[in-house]
Amino acid sequence: METERGSYPGTPTTRAAGDPSTTAQSGAVGRAVETGVERAGVLVKDALDKTREKVAEYRDKGLEQVSQDVTEYTRSQPVPALLIAAGVGLVLGMLLGRARG
Repeated sequence: METERGSYPGTPTTRAAGDPSTTAQSGAVGRAVETGVERAGVLVKDALDKTREKVAEYRDKGLEQVSQDVTEYTRSQPVPALLIAAGVGLVLGMLLGRARG
């Protein structure tokens, strides 16, 4: 008993390259990707702007301001602060381990 490809539910069917439904799907995927890339670009630009502002603020106010901000963040967000510290320690440990051997 022979079956055609795509005859079972959930099995992909084959379509010709010029098939209008394939072209429409490709166009929709392309637009979705473009929209995603544009959104990512906006988010990256915003993050970069905020980072530049913070760096300028820390440069003006000095190490004491950095210390106060870290202390405030740690008190308000203890679990994320602990995870960040653990991650930084892990990365530093890996880097130092590679430097030795």
